[in-house]
Amino acid sequence: MTLPSTISRIVSAPLLLLLAFCLLLAGCSEPMAPTHYNELVWRGQREKLEQLKHWELTGKLAIFTSEKKGSARVNWQQDGDDYHLVLTTLIGTTLLELKHTAGKTLIIDSDGIEHRGDDPEALIQQLTGWPIPIKQLPVWIKGLPGDADYSLGEDGRITDLKQRQWQLHYQDYALTRLWLLPTALDFTGPQTRIKLVISEWKIPS
Repeated sequence: MTLPSTISRIVSAPLLLLLAFCLLLAGCSEPMAPTHYNELVWRGQREKLEQLKHWELTGKLAIFTSEKKGSARVNWQQDGDDYHLVLTTLIGTTLLELKHTAGKTLIIDSDGIEHRGDDPEALIQQLTGWPIPIKQLPVWIKGLPGDADYSLGEDGRITDLKQRQWQLHYQDYALTRLWLLPTALDFTGPQTRIKLVISEWKIPS
């Protein structure tokens, strides 16, 4: 046996062992599956959003139906299960004011006439002709699915949800006081499309 071949065997044996060890480590440390990662991120996001009970937002709303279309500025204040919604024209004239307190709904129309009932969706449609999923909005609007089926994006945020006749696509999010909240939403319902762009979220300290 020549000296070079002996040295080659001595050197190659540790290298082969090292290569085998590296391959073993690589096989045992596979990256986390994207779906698993998404679900872990979403779990934390969901738990945090469920604690958000008091907030206010302002933005613009556009509604398109088979018969007509309309737009309005939006101010929504949420206080637990109660909420206060005001729709105004671009120049500030009140179109509709809705107060939902203790399960009861009061709507004041553009003429200042009061309308009361237990079903805010029915009242709004009766007065405006717009089918709006107002009962689900306090949950959907902040990025929670409620009872709806939903899809997650690669970053663990909801991208789409569907419940009965309504589908919702979340187009954009923004960070507000450490809360990741939707800023652009696109609703599709029975012969209706609603686009909501949120310009500001206010979260109490």
